[in-house]
Amino acid sequence: MLLLNDISKQYGGQTILNHVTLPLSKNRTALVGMNGSGKSTLMKIIAGLEYADSGDITTKRNSIIEYLPQQATYDFSGTVYEEVAAWLNSDRFNELSKRESEIISIMENDPEPDDSICEELAEIVEELHTLDVKKRRKNSVETILLNLGFSKQDWTRPAKTLSGGWQMRIALARVLVREPDIILLDEPTNYLDISTIDFLADWILKYEGQILLVSHDRDFLNRVVQETWEIFSGNVYIYRGNYDFYLTEKEQRIKVLEKQREKQLDEIKVLNDFYEKNKCNAATAPLAQSKFKLMEKLKSQLIVLPRTPPKVTFRFPSPKRGGEIVAEIESLYHSFGEIDVIADYKRIISRRERIALVGRNGFGKSTLMNIIGGDMEPVSGECRLGKDIEVSYFRQHEITLLPPEMTVLKFIESVAPFDMMTKVKTLLGCFLFYEDDWDKKISVLSGGEKVRLAFIKMVLEPGNLLLLDEPTTHLDIDSKEILLKTLKDIDATIIFVSHDSHFINSLATSIIYFKGKCDIENFPGSYQEYIDRYGHDIIDEDSVGNSAEDQLSQGKIDFEVQKEIRNKAKKLEKEIKNIQKEIENLEAEKIELSRQLSNPECGNHSEVSNKIVTTDKRILKLMEQWEEKSEEFEKY
Repeated sequence: MLLLNDISKQYGGQTILNHVTLPLSKNRTALVGMNGSGKSTLMKIIAGLEYADSGDITTKRNSIIEYLPQQATYDFSGTVYEEVAAWLNSDRFNELSKRESEIISIMENDPEPDDSICEELAEIVEELHTLDVKKRRKNSVETILLNLGFSKQDWTRPAKTLSGGWQMRIALARVLVREPDIILLDEPTNYLDISTIDFLADWILKYEGQILLVSHDRDFLNRVVQETWEIFSGNVYIYRGNYDFYLTEKEQRIKVLEKQREKQLDEIKVLNDFYEKNKCNAATAPLAQSKFKLMEKLKSQLIVLPRTPPKVTFRFPSPKRGGEIVAEIESLYHSFGEIDVIADYKRIISRRERIALVGRNGFGKSTLMNIIGGDMEPVSGECRLGKDIEVSYFRQHEITLLPPEMTVLKFIESVAPFDMMTKVKTLLGCFLFYEDDWDKKISVLSGGEKVRLAFIKMVLEPGNLLLLDEPTTHLDIDSKEILLKTLKDIDATIIFVSHDSHFINSLATSIIYFKGKCDIENFPGSYQEYIDRYGHDIIDEDSVGNSAEDQLSQGKIDFEVQKEIRNKAKKLEKEIKNIQKEIENLEAEKIELSRQLSNPECGNHSEVSNKIVTTDKRILKLMEQWEEKSEEFEKY
């Protein structure tokens, strides 16, 4: 349990949090609000990285809180595997084991120990058991690494040599492996592909602790959260449901607020009219002054309505009409050195199709997009564009090409066709650029704002084949909805890569699923229909051994060798499971003995203590066997 007690925070005279008091009562809670509303600030205060101006945070004794920020720099020194495995709480385990021995020694010398000592021992035994289960959970580190996109070859790479996005995945893996009591996640899906997001959602649903998270992935929020907190004007409003529930309830709340605000404005008008009529009359001036003070008080209490995103009513230029066959891909093959990425791929792309390229990173999505867009020549095969097909390509690095010293308004005016110059400000408003944003230099814009600006540039002169490589990166939910509305209305064929399942399901009419290198499937339906048929691409703990086998098979090991390896791995796996079961039985006995020991009516403390010591020794010996077998199993 986590409780916020009267939390307040100001920055430069602006109130970010205003006497917030509420409990984190659900296991999975979303934190939403406009950019700059205080979401990250609240998380940092809970994590202890920032101090509140007033108030405090209450948690259960010895609670472990882990915070994963949206962006961070990590000083890694070990390999990928070492950096993750080091977070299995070994220090905490050793610390508690030492304290357990100290308490047992105290109880052996004191036949009637204090109740507090007995309670502490019971808590330590319970926490040790929890930590031990986490530590011994079969292949937890391996499973998490594989599902976060790290192949076995990556595990031995120095973590510091990886890109920032992959280092963020390592940081996420460490949090998942540790399984703390409370997890704070700030945009955890930013650097993940769609399969990895599916795994994270599945992991969160099984997690027994509490999570407070910020995310711009609508489907992800709807899938995992039980409650939604909205920060607005320094206050936190609670909605007892997922993101869609929050939207519905918020709409109703805004209607109520609008009526209350109208009533306030009516009262202010009445008071102002009275004041203006009577302020100069000596007989009524005192009363007029009283009404004026009341009017000013009402103005200070005037309800502030949340800013709602505008509806896109702007009509973009229509692209030139092309042929019914947009592209024909025949016997396509491409490789990078000795690594084959695409092999014997065929596809006909028809006019006005909306095709989503889906799958794990590294399997060739961007490669296929570059070949279709003409940026890359395949090793063999061909991609022929149809008659009168003009390509507009939105690449991931598009925002780096924007002129940093130009203002938002001047930039759009410079790229807009002459007949649209009078509509530029309306266009900017449709894409959430309000009047106070128009004179901002592009260099000071956020990543999401730059994406919106680059997208406006593209659709002002659109081709009839749009290639979009992760256009939703850095966009918040409102911006994604505006992007969706624009793309649905445009008369063009669209091929796109996105890791946002709501965006894909809302736009795509068919799927090209990249299941692996050289394993691409054309699916004539929505992404949800694909998932309904084939399920999510998640590697579970029971199949990690098979994943290791898959890695070996990539090394061209012949069938008989694979069969021998498989049999040895299965035998080891069975032995490990038997040892685990025996350890769990002994742990259960130990818990029962500890309960007896903490019972004031226990008649023989010394005998029970000796049994605990004997059980500990047996568990330790089995743990050594488990580690030996596990290390041997690792080789397979």
